[in-house]
Amino acid sequence: MATIVVETGSGSSTANSYVSEAELATYASDRGVNLTGTSSVLIIQAMDYLESRNFIGTKSTLAQNLQWPRTGVEIDNYYIVSNSIPVLLKEAEMELCIALDGGVNPLANQDRETRKEKVGELEVEYAPSAAAITYLTAVQAKLKKLVLPTARIVRV
Repeated sequence: MATIVVETGSGSSTANSYVSEAELATYASDRGVNLTGTSSVLIIQAMDYLESRNFIGTKSTLAQNLQWPRTGVEIDNYYIVSNSIPVLLKEAEMELCIALDGGVNPLANQDRETRKEKVGELEVEYAPSAAAITYLTAVQAKLKKLVLPTARIVRV
């Protein structure tokens, strides 16, 4: 099991999470969620996803292990102090932990899209535009203000 080292805004070279196991337990409990997995493992897996994101701003120091703290981050017309970790980021990490504990892994390999599947009398067909992945609404809502927008291609 991993030892969780929480980034507090200092730019730690050894940090591997934005939340502690105790914070995760409280967050889940407050929402009526009983985590069955090992907290430290869930946290590390959640961080794998978070660290893959393209955040706004710039890392505060070259030596820091994680993407945060950052400089030049403006949310809702207010600059985030460069030695802090946004609450939205911490909540996104904990929502990821809950999703992972429920069997949803945003970094899992994706199978090709099912167009039609028939087993006996049961038949399933997905819309051509259906996503092959589970969209983690709670996570994406919390990260929306913290990540750079992605380009979206629309065919006319």
